[in-house]
Amino acid sequence: MAKSKSDPAPKSPSGRSIPLKCKKCAALSAAQAQELHGVEGDGCWNPKVCHSRRSYARHHDRIKQQRNRQRQETVLELPPDDTAAFQDLQYAVLVVYREAGTESIVHAISAQVWQGQKRIAIVQPIHCVGLMPSQIHQYVKKLLALLESNFEIRKFAALERLDPYLCPIRPCLHHLEVDCAAV
Repeated sequence: MAKSKSDPAPKSPSGRSIPLKCKKCAALSAAQAQELHGVEGDGCWNPKVCHSRRSYARHHDRIKQQRNRQRQETVLELPPDDTAAFQDLQYAVLVVYREAGTESIVHAISAQVWQGQKRIAIVQPIHCVGLMPSQIHQYVKKLLALLESNFEIRKFAALERLDPYLCPIRPCLHHLEVDCAAV
């Protein structure tokens, strides 16, 4: 994860910049990053700095946002009886397995239904490789129709992007269990 002069990186307000290569590396698991950038990879993995740099790249936006909020806002605590009203709230989250970036393809799609802080249902993921964008949109509409009929949920409350390496479907292109001998 050493800095590369060819990686364009915007400067942050504090003057520190995170190379694009490091941002992409931070989205991977530590084992994947070491494999890609370690001795077998391009050789830029430095265990003395990479662990903390990856953590910084993953979390610095959220931490900076929290600091700004703490400076600007007064924290109001809700009485305990007011939070009970949120325990019955049901909402759905669309889970999209795709690499970081605006032009990356959707690898797989799943959905989760939550009630308060408890997950109550999961729509198993499906691979989207080979599907046209219109077909993916059509599938998402079918998911919403299913959620509306079963849980009266009309739209997704959030979208969560996960790396395709976290795809739970087997066999999968992103996992070594794929049998290449059959080709």
